[in-house]
Amino acid sequence: MSDLPLPDPTETHALDIQHDTDPEHDHGIAHRIPHLGHALLFFAITAFALLFAAVFIYAFAHVHTQAAVLAHPGFALMAQGAGYAAAFAISFWVFPLIWHRGFFAGVHWNASVAKRHWLKIVVTGILVSIAAQLAINFVSSPEKAPIDQIMGNAHIIWYMALFAVLIGPFMEELAFRGFLLPALATAYDWLALERTPAGLDRWQRSTAHSTPALIFSAIISSVPFALLHAAQIGYAWGVVCILYGVSLALSLVRIRTQSLACSTLMHATYNGFIFVLLFISSSGFRHLDKIGR
Repeated sequence: MSDLPLPDPTETHALDIQHDTDPEHDHGIAHRIPHLGHALLFFAITAFALLFAAVFIYAFAHVHTQAAVLAHPGFALMAQGAGYAAAFAISFWVFPLIWHRGFFAGVHWNASVAKRHWLKIVVTGILVSIAAQLAINFVSSPEKAPIDQIMGNAHIIWYMALFAVLIGPFMEELAFRGFLLPALATAYDWLALERTPAGLDRWQRSTAHSTPALIFSAIISSVPFALLHAAQIGYAWGVVCILYGVSLALSLVRIRTQSLACSTLMHATYNGFIFVLLFISSSGFRHLDKIGR
């Protein structure tokens, strides 16, 4: 990944992954978004939306027991998809009111970078996916994890593939590298700030994050990302550690390119390559019962 583009930082000692670009809204004091308060609000909105969607869909489908939930995994996917859609819709409306700028500008989506370097990002995603699949062979994992019930279900495998390639990567990248990563970096730099007039002046004039702050935020934000997938893989901690490494790779791309769109494309490619292999090995998802772990 060393050949990924590295835009010129606003300061020589730090990478500026968010900054004001509209002079009409620049009043001399840097605006750091998203910060921890914004990240907490986003996670609260998402949690509420997921809970509401699950309650509504399970009630509508008359699914009232844990056994029924496990017997109908499609409803869980439907609830998660609906919850994510609702969370994004609410966030897309709420945060511009708080930030006084567009939502995608606030999370530094920067689609133009992804358009220019999409091939490098796709190749990187495939290579990371291959490395992760090879690494899984060297760690212990349960014979039958919850995710296997979905992956082996021919009735919902197409929806699962769609979710894993489009919906999941977008919302996970938005949460962990759109909100949490920059928020943690800002918090780190604030705590490490020299409480002097010169230090406060630098804080007010630039939103550039220091390199230690970005390293810290990548390390910490990757923990909840990996844990998010723990239940679905049967709490196989070796696999969780591999996913932690994948998250670090995604964070590196996010920071190096200063583009959330790039890490989202890489994440989608990572997942998509897994489903391409599954599609080929199962003869077009027709023989999923023959696929071994």
